[in-house]
Amino acid sequence: MKLTKATEYGILTMLSLAKAPAGQLLDSAGIAEREGIPASFLCKLVPLLVRAGLVRSQRGSSGGIELARSAEAITLRSIVEAIEGEIAVNDCTAKEPYACFRSGCAIQGALQVAQNRYLEVLAGYTLAGLAADDRSRALFAELPGGAG
Repeated sequence: MKLTKATEYGILTMLSLAKAPAGQLLDSAGIAEREGIPASFLCKLVPLLVRAGLVRSQRGSSGGIELARSAEAITLRSIVEAIEGEIAVNDCTAKEPYACFRSGCAIQGALQVAQNRYLEVLAGYTLAGLAADDRSRALFAELPGGAG
């Protein structure tokens, strides 16, 4: 599974928000410029992050976006799932309606183990931990499926 550019941009957006002082709203245009994200692309990502309960959005001249939860409570997995949807390495490991009809086959078992480990790794990284690490861009490149 390769993470999309949208997911990379979503992670970078969340890192920007996590590094901002608590209670400070950031404008999307500033995040887009700072992180090298096309502004039009970011405008499509923010609603996905809001819908997932990761970001709060406030409109108006003094508006912007901020984390909806603490950075310690947000995992890399939750960000990836907010952008990508269900994470499945194959139809055999997906939830309905795409589930494999060969329940219990050896291939399905092996792929399920791989998927579970991938999800565990993503869940093991918090946004707070990534934001505290000055190498956050380098870490993204090291993740399975990361760009870099």
